[in-house]
Amino acid sequence: MVNLKKLLSPNNENLTISNGPKKHLVHEEEQEEQGKGSEGEWEHVGPQNKTSITGQADFVQTPITSIFLGHIRSVIYQQSSEESTTLQPFFMLQLDIQSDKICTVPEALESLVAKESVQGYTTKTKQQVEISRRITLEKLPRVLVLHLKQFVYEKTGGCQKLIKNIKYPVDLEVSKELLSPGVKNKNFKCHRTYRLFAVVYHHGNSAKGGHYTTDVFQIGLNGWLCIDDQTVKLINQYQVVRPTAERTA
Repeated sequence: MVNLKKLLSPNNENLTISNGPKKHLVHEEEQEEQGKGSEGEWEHVGPQNKTSITGQADFVQTPITSIFLGHIRSVIYQQSSEESTTLQPFFMLQLDIQSDKICTVPEALESLVAKESVQGYTTKTKQQVEISRRITLEKLPRVLVLHLKQFVYEKTGGCQKLIKNIKYPVDLEVSKELLSPGVKNKNFKCHRTYRLFAVVYHHGNSAKGGHYTTDVFQIGLNGWLCIDDQTVKLINQYQVVRPTAERTA
């Protein structure tokens, strides 16, 4: 699809969209030293004249990006240094659910944006420094895909399944506290509310095998369908959100 759009618009006019600030403050010579490519950096001046270095990537807009694409803002905090901000596109939010404190999707989303310490970070001068990182949601997609990380990879190379049921509501409101500071007041409740329409399940206790099924809301029927290979049957909404021992979302 991207290649076809480039054929229609050889000069890429109005095709490339940027997920960074519009004013470019980096000199051309400095940009060349950073290396060629589609990525750019800006010095962004925020409230109280506080500056941060913002990196971003350009990409081609397609019907797929208009539906599923969102952006996260990743900020690196380092003592006695400017904040380093990267704006990253996403099609799916991967949610870590290992903690005993995480039992619901809203709790997993809150954990995603919590500030965390980053170990083993070294500067260009090979000095180890203490830094922390925080992720916030910069732009929400029309359709939000959440990946509950049920499979945990071990240092030895193996993989285990958590077998943990996470509760998820039919109507999900993304809290304003998860949003980046610059967009909190621009997203009203209607822009942050999603209605569940599909769930993918893994059946079995092992990460090395098992079976996948899905429940999908069918608009024409105004009801839910359970799809298990060639078997398709009507189910009610309670069966979709009810946790069971044999499957995990």
